[in-house]
Amino acid sequence: MIMNNAWMPREKWDALVRGENCPLCAVVASKAATNYIADLSISRLILDKNQYIKGYCLLICLKHVREPYELSAGEQHQYFTDLMRVGAALEKVFGAVKMNFQILGNAVPHLHCHIEPRYYGDASPGKPIDPNKETVILKPEEYQQRIKQIRQALGKT
Repeated sequence: MIMNNAWMPREKWDALVRGENCPLCAVVASKAATNYIADLSISRLILDKNQYIKGYCLLICLKHVREPYELSAGEQHQYFTDLMRVGAALEKVFGAVKMNFQILGNAVPHLHCHIEPRYYGDASPGKPIDPNKETVILKPEEYQQRIKQIRQALGKT
């Protein structure tokens, strides 16, 4: 994702907050995305197209809310449980030494978490990895292999 140094027009932002033309709502509405991994209790897991970090995924809330605190207490628990389940699965599949969980929403105000496995010896010790530094696009069969491994680790085969 290319980051812009300026806010989008306020009316566009407000429309996205309301869920109008929300790109993540579109992802939730269709399982046709080639990088779909699984639906969990209150979220959808997808493998990010840019695999600049092996196993980089997005966990998207099935409900259109901006922030986790807009969910009920039970839904918050479900989302966090989904998040921990995915983190453990990614660690198991890819042998990560650390998991980074980033809930941002500055570009798309729909609750989602960037889940980035970290590996010993990566180029950014002690800081987040810059997603704009490198683009790694896999062959279709490589995406499918990663998706299959993650599904197996989640018990979603």
